[in-house]
Amino acid sequence: MIALVIIPLLLRAATTGALVRGGQRPTRVVVLYQQQAETAPMMEFTQRLRFALRDKLGGQVEFYQEALDLDRFTGFQQSSALAKYFDDKYRNFGVDVVVPVGSGALKFALGPLRQILPDVPIVFALCAEPQVNPTTLPRDVTGRLAPPSRFTATLAMARSLQPDAERIIVVGGAGGADSASVSAALSATTSLGGSLPVSRMQGLPLDDLLRALREVPRRSIVIFANYRRDPHGQAFEPLDIVGSIARASAAPMYVQLRTYVGEGVVGGYVTRFDMEGEYTGRLVARVLRRRPDEPLPPVESIPNSFVADARAMHRWALSAQRLPPGTELLFRELTTWQRFRPVVLPGLGIVGAESLLIGSLLVERRRRKRAQLALEELERGTQETRRQVAHLARLAIVGELAATISHELRQPLAAIRANAETGAQIVAREPSDATQAREIFDDIVADNKRAVAVIESMRRLLRRSEPVAIPVDLNLICREAAHLLRHEANLRKARIELTLSDAPLIVLSDPIELQQVVLNLIINALEAAGSGSTEPVVIVRTAAHAHAVELIVQDNGAGVPEDVRPHVFESFFSTKDDGLGLGLAIVRSIVERQGGRIRVSGCSLGGAEFSVYLPTRSDAHVAASGVGSAQLVATSSRPTPSASATRLM
Repeated sequence: MIALVIIPLLLRAATTGALVRGGQRPTRVVVLYQQQAETAPMMEFTQRLRFALRDKLGGQVEFYQEALDLDRFTGFQQSSALAKYFDDKYRNFGVDVVVPVGSGALKFALGPLRQILPDVPIVFALCAEPQVNPTTLPRDVTGRLAPPSRFTATLAMARSLQPDAERIIVVGGAGGADSASVSAALSATTSLGGSLPVSRMQGLPLDDLLRALREVPRRSIVIFANYRRDPHGQAFEPLDIVGSIARASAAPMYVQLRTYVGEGVVGGYVTRFDMEGEYTGRLVARVLRRRPDEPLPPVESIPNSFVADARAMHRWALSAQRLPPGTELLFRELTTWQRFRPVVLPGLGIVGAESLLIGSLLVERRRRKRAQLALEELERGTQETRRQVAHLARLAIVGELAATISHELRQPLAAIRANAETGAQIVAREPSDATQAREIFDDIVADNKRAVAVIESMRRLLRRSEPVAIPVDLNLICREAAHLLRHEANLRKARIELTLSDAPLIVLSDPIELQQVVLNLIINALEAAGSGSTEPVVIVRTAAHAHAVELIVQDNGAGVPEDVRPHVFESFFSTKDDGLGLGLAIVRSIVERQGGRIRVSGCSLGGAEFSVYLPTRSDAHVAASGVGSAQLVATSSRPTPSASATRLM
């Protein structure tokens, strides 16, 4: 039995000794609350206090919280039992600083606790004059103090909002803290020079107070000083009842704490408990980091700020233009434009981008005939001219895909409009569903990104740039091209089947030019397949060989006669009445420039088969996992199917 007692003591002593020997003893802070520590304002204060101290001190900080709860246990701070409790707990424990919160806690810290921790500095918080006189404090005591005129600014704000007010009513409870706050409020009314009569409702039971407030004249200014105890000794947390008092009052009511704003009060010149926690933490850190012979920083003033509740001002028909400069107006009702601006602006941007794109496509369609003149320069073999003609051919492809682009953009735009209308209904609903509204706005952002991806893919295809040779996956190019032509195939009541190699087929090529090759071949196949009497079908295959990869595009159309096959890749040769003879000539130029070859033959489907062979490079596989072609909408909105799958478009 003795061992069970001795062993834990030895372990604690060994641990404490190790910390002290290593210079790693944590900083110990005792926070002494006048009231309960778990109320909402105190929790705001404590959270910011802890964060600020850990941020400023850097090392480990231990917090010890003690709540005197003087509202419910009057006179308890003078009891010998309480002093013995602190003596047994903290004497010789190594406390570095005591932080009393409230004037009652400061009184205890300067009295009984001073006998137990005589050399520990004290940094008080949330105290006010005249309960605390800074000129009478010991040298090792500092803190943050609210000035006695804290109610004066609130009264000035109330007089500005209510120029026709005829009286001032001060509301308070029966406790000691209540009386101190009521006295401070009454003293502040002297700043008005006696222009308005002043009365007080103090010491009434809560039910009687509510009934009395319902009878006050409308042209009154009601100041809520404090209400922590009623005449029967029942204790209250003001935050729990301030809303009931404000709603019962027949005149506007003003307060001193930011936490109360939002409970039905108009507002006031308020103290923010969260910010006071941070400011107190910074002051405590300065005290702990000072030199041994350096005095404590002087007592600091608590800065208040004007805050008003727009809903309460609307209730009482008070003008926001009469608020003091710099007042923070909370719960303001947003205008229709402010509410839906995040939804409307992206939609307008997409509509504008679509309009510009369609306009540019119409202009480029008129320029298709100019490509015939450019092909003459292509035959002369100049590299620059070949790039120009290839670019013009891409523009022609995009012009033919105008319907596809419009279809791709119409879907996200319609989704954005539907979500915006639904979001407007949800926001207007009382109460509004913030979670559902957030999900709708997330959908709007996703649809916006989808539309932007379509526009970006078209922009890359339209852009004229120097060809580059990078590792490109031929399978990915085929999937993107098939998806881009999906709508075109649907219009022709045709289907595109992909039968691709299981492994990535990596070639060194310009991704835009390689995409142009695949698009041209599939478009030609769709047009040829549509001329037959059966259901139009286009099959796209890829395969790997020893030193090359193969792309095969087949259709079930009428096919290419053998006497025509030698001429299909010549410039200006076309079997279509409205054809320019550009597409296949450019395809051959691109393929041959990359060291490959292309041929045409018949196929088992009855139509034509175009085969493209492109050489592989051993170093191209180095970047195979991270490099692909230009990203189109085909891969931006859905996962890529397995390479061996056959996909119907």
